[in-house]
Amino acid sequence: MEPKILRYPIPGNRHGGLLHIYGDRNSSNIVLYCGGYPDGVEPFAPLARRLAVASGSGSGGDIEEEDSCFVGITCWPGFDYESFRRDKFRSFRREGYGFEEVAGCIREAATRLFAEYDGKLTERDEEPKDPQFTTIFHDFGVVSGMMFVNRSIEEKFFFERKPDRVVLLDVLVGPHPKFDRPKGRVAPYTSRENLVYLAYRGRNAYSFAVSRWISETFGFIVYWILSSLIGMLGLEPTRRIDNVLLAERRMDPYHMVYASYPYYNLFHAMMYDRRALAQATLPLDLTQTPILYIYGADKNVNFHDRRSLEILEREEMEGRSECRVVRVDGAGHWMYCQKPDMCEREIRKFLRSGKHAAGDETLDRIDNLRSKL
Repeated sequence: MEPKILRYPIPGNRHGGLLHIYGDRNSSNIVLYCGGYPDGVEPFAPLARRLAVASGSGSGGDIEEEDSCFVGITCWPGFDYESFRRDKFRSFRREGYGFEEVAGCIREAATRLFAEYDGKLTERDEEPKDPQFTTIFHDFGVVSGMMFVNRSIEEKFFFERKPDRVVLLDVLVGPHPKFDRPKGRVAPYTSRENLVYLAYRGRNAYSFAVSRWISETFGFIVYWILSSLIGMLGLEPTRRIDNVLLAERRMDPYHMVYASYPYYNLFHAMMYDRRALAQATLPLDLTQTPILYIYGADKNVNFHDRRSLEILEREEMEGRSECRVVRVDGAGHWMYCQKPDMCEREIRKFLRSGKHAAGDETLDRIDNLRSKL
């Protein structure tokens, strides 16, 4: 299954945004994915192909479209491998893009995705469908993605359709500042955890700053030296399962440094403008916009806000909403690549729970359909 490729405007470039679409108009689910560092659109593509195929077949042998998905994949500007190799700074700003700007890019991608879905309707359709809209975010995609979600909910004219459900992968932002349900006590981060967070984030931010203000070559040298030092001190956030996967991609090291600009912007926001991240939180009403949080357990540190984790676990345990937390053993930061079957199952279950309860046994038929891809 090959994607349909669309472009959309980003700041400074009318055609700089990239959207890959899988699936067809018969789907009753629209899904928009945005990843983070250092991913383009390629890593999520295998799971997108899976979700685009319905999980069962009708009595007449036809595929049921009930839980198939119309999937769009986008990424942070400049993160797509092919686009960066081809266009580099001719198409993408050397200074990168801010979190609010990327939230706007996600809105543009969502607009293109809905327009493509609506454009596939034909005259034989009696009335337009009302698909369920789900967003899936990973890594830094969670930060700008939740800005998009919260602005869609809270600002009438930001985007015409608020997401019905949200899936967050391995990164969990803090609770909404107006969240008034009781919160339990959570353990503080240890000194070592804080050191790991500071080490890898500081490496990425400083390397990008050197690359931007001095030269790309010096930026790469700084990245390599600091990475070696972090490795020798045992301060890497990820373990072998993620490091091998990243090495297999054979990314351009200069691209890795450029893709670190969100870390630079993160430190800038923390030091000079905390309001820049004010809307990067969980939704206020978790009943209206439930969250599925999936995270890999095989890491040296976790990337979730412990207050939010406790809130989501309590929501699930007490049945207050449809929020769920899924821990994936034997997987790390890219759990959807390392455990795709489990991630697909949990996402489909979450999507179906928004409509009606359905038996999970239909998922056993997916392998028979997948041979047609």
